[in-house]
Amino acid sequence: MGRPPRRLPCPPPPEHPMPASEDVLRALAQVMAPLARLLLASGLDYTRLAAELKPLFIEQARLELLRSGQKDTDSAISLLSGVHRKDVREWRMNGLSGRIAQEMSISSQVFARWVQDPLYRDRRKRPKPLPRLGPAPSFDSLARSVTQDIHPFTALTDLLRLGLVTVKTVKGQEWIVPHREGFVPPPGSRDLLDLFGANLSDHAAAAVGNLLGQPPQLEQSVFAEGVTPESSRELGELARKLWAQARAEMITEATRRYAADQGRADATCRLRFGAYYWAEDVSQQTPQPDPTATGDDRDDA
Repeated sequence: MGRPPRRLPCPPPPEHPMPASEDVLRALAQVMAPLARLLLASGLDYTRLAAELKPLFIEQARLELLRSGQKDTDSAISLLSGVHRKDVREWRMNGLSGRIAQEMSISSQVFARWVQDPLYRDRRKRPKPLPRLGPAPSFDSLARSVTQDIHPFTALTDLLRLGLVTVKTVKGQEWIVPHREGFVPPPGSRDLLDLFGANLSDHAAAAVGNLLGQPPQLEQSVFAEGVTPESSRELGELARKLWAQARAEMITEATRRYAADQGRADATCRLRFGAYYWAEDVSQQTPQPDPTATGDDRDDA
């Protein structure tokens, strides 16, 4: 007699009905449209994107298998992800993850401390101008409270590069004046791209978790249409005002809880709280294709 057949894995049935595949694809087409615009503007075509998505699908397939109690064999990962086994094997040989988590830059940490620490804020709880040198509160003491490994001048240079501060001289003393709108790096900068990735990733994680029936996360918005451009601008200003209020309150409470949780073994969580406002004129139609264009851009001989 031969060996009995191996027992088939029996993953638990999902607690909630999953969305239909075609519905998911339609929703993702909406999500991907502005991302495709960014990719094309950055010189990245479909072929390059597909190559970068391959290890991402492999990683997520492996995690899904482990979550459901199944073995993460090359065959199982290939079947779930749709990536060829040889590519899965190469990925496994080169390490389980080629992505490196990016730490917040020192300039970001300095500006965050400036916003959070009462010592460096004014009565309206906004980051206040600081003398460049001298005892606390000064920019020198602020930077050194974040790290002793980088000189304050280096952190200041980076903040100036990002346009987050300006330097003013008052009675022979240099003062560092912060940008009151917070940490908003200039367009096209690496710092803004890092924020883009972190913000959209966590926003998507909250929305996907809600779709998959995980413990509900806050992920809501207000939608309106049929308003004038003037109303749209004024509502945008209201959104910024509401965000500033909510942001200040969240920073105060998060700072208090961070200090209270220091040293605890279960202080292992991270969070992100954010807001966005988007408006567009829907009367601006998408450019129509040229009816005289052909499928081939060759010149006639």
